[in-house]
Amino acid sequence: MTDQERQDQQRFDDAVAKKGKIVLQTLAGLGILAAVLMSMVALNNSSEKHEATVSAKPASAAAAATPAAQTAPASAPATKTVSLKVIPEYKKGPEGKLHDAFTVTEFAVKVGQPLKLQIDNTDTAPHSITAPMVGVNIIVQPGVHTYTLTVNKAGKFQWNCMLPCDDWAMQNTGFMGGYITAT
Repeated sequence: MTDQERQDQQRFDDAVAKKGKIVLQTLAGLGILAAVLMSMVALNNSSEKHEATVSAKPASAAAAATPAAQTAPASAPATKTVSLKVIPEYKKGPEGKLHDAFTVTEFAVKVGQPLKLQIDNTDTAPHSITAPMVGVNIIVQPGVHTYTLTVNKAGKFQWNCMLPCDDWAMQNTGFMGGYITAT
């Protein structure tokens, strides 16, 4: 093989490697995009009722209840409603930059009692109130909607927005995350 042939072969090999890298990077990007879209569809489908209900009572506890407790009608307390907004570039962070935020990030609920959340999502994108420890996954669509939050387990549970938005706000409580306290 002559020097010219070796140089030509080397240029050809380099061009193939470069184009192959671009093709692989493009395919990887498309794969990531597909995964994000599938996750968003799954999150949306899992919260179509806009209700998060968790049962923490073990089956044995239900069986141990007295017949009177099982059949006696309980006076249903009035359902409490909390009004809040999701606003892009709403609240200043410690660095002085405005970040996306929920106007209310702390939710106090009574165990087993529904809490209505009337949420005005002023953003053009959906957001979420997601607390895996209690099975809460509310997808907050743009516009004004009412969602129901019911937790059947006492405790303080952290929630976060799990849909891509303001990275900094998603990682800091009081912006795109907070706590649900069930008593």
